[in-house]
Amino acid sequence: VDDVDTVKRICTELVDIDSDDSEVLQRCTIQLLENASYHDIPISELLLEVSYCKVDKGDIVLQSGLCLPTLSTLEKLSVVANTDELTEEDVIGLLNYGVQSKRFKELCCDSFMVLYCKLPTSISPEMIPETARSRNIKVCWPDTTCQLDLRSGKWKQVGDKMVNAEDIQAITELCSSPVFINNESSQESQKSTIELLKKASRHDIPIYGVYLVQSFNKVDEDDITLYSGLSLPILTSIEMMTIHEEGEK
Repeated sequence: VDDVDTVKRICTELVDIDSDDSEVLQRCTIQLLENASYHDIPISELLLEVSYCKVDKGDIVLQSGLCLPTLSTLEKLSVVANTDELTEEDVIGLLNYGVQSKRFKELCCDSFMVLYCKLPTSISPEMIPETARSRNIKVCWPDTTCQLDLRSGKWKQVGDKMVNAEDIQAITELCSSPVFINNESSQESQKSTIELLKKASRHDIPIYGVYLVQSFNKVDEDDITLYSGLSLPILTSIEMMTIHEEGEK
């Protein structure tokens, strides 16, 4: 796509590079993104949907073997992993890739369908680029409703915080993706996730979807009781709930 107006229109919405896309289609999408950067057109969000492989020499290498070069106008990068774990090297590599863009604001690491994507329990603070700190780049982990503290390198639960304008924005962003309550998560983590959902509901923030991954026990009156013993109350702003039990919905 060479028409500047068309590139602007496409890049105001999410641009997706999917693992199911043909190599030709992936090449066309990469060319579109390069054209956007060349013409200084903001790229609102790039989603690598099960297509990310690694970061190599500042560029992203896709599962197809194609290379995604630096995009100088990228604002948000979302990576849906096709594995159950992203390493510290992955997170730092993706963060370093993103901050090469002067417009970059957010990195979001997510999981594929019901897989519970694990991220390192913490990131070595000395590995976090100072540019990310000075620009207050957000690093989100929607599966656990966490954000990375760029000073300490530790993940923090958004649901644990007092609700102010900044938190409302953070909760809105987290709830725009599936929120998981996994039976393997600690009770503390489940409590924080439930608190996040309750706050979203109280503030009428749309909750895209809640996934109960082997954590649903029963419905008790109007609430859902989890195997952990915790209770999930009625959520008035939820759009979808999915219950996964031993591989079945």
